[in-house]
Amino acid sequence: MLGESERELVHTRQITCRAYRRKDGLYEVEATVADEKAQEMIFRSREPIRPGELIHHMTIAFLIDGDFTILDVEARMMAVPWPVCPEAAEGYRRLIGLHIGPGFGRQVRERVGGTQGCAHLTDLITQVGNTYTQASWPDRVARQIAIDPDPRRWPDARAVAFVGECLAWRRDGETLRGEYPELAGE
Repeated sequence: MLGESERELVHTRQITCRAYRRKDGLYEVEATVADEKAQEMIFRSREPIRPGELIHHMTIAFLIDGDFTILDVEARMMAVPWPVCPEAAEGYRRLIGLHIGPGFGRQVRERVGGTQGCAHLTDLITQVGNTYTQASWPDRVARQIAIDPDPRRWPDARAVAFVGECLAWRRDGETLRGEYPELAGE
């Protein structure tokens, strides 16, 4: 892809995120990481990981309300390299009560960062926040439009928080003029 050189697959990381809206209006967001080795991985203190085996297979699931608040967390570790790894799972319950928004990443690192958690599960939490935002966006926008069709008067500005955060949604761009002309050029 990047060049003409021969290449050999040595590792595959798959990250899958799924969001579900429950009948009670809450959201469940699950993020899973699976690291598969395509070559033997030798260790000094344990048996090697063979090609085709998973060195990591873990899931972190969140229950989140419509206001970005984490109500419950469950971490599961189905494949890990070290016997001690699953001990980190229970610590992710310290995220209950956190609000997904500004400062969220810092709060996550304070509660489960470093040796308090698992680097792979903690990395997945960013994807959980992004997945929740994508999944809940249509509901949030519909609630705001029901209050007022003009996004400048929406009480929950998070519904358009992405404006100015990427090339497509720049303030002087065609996308914003087409979707939210009231916000264009502000």
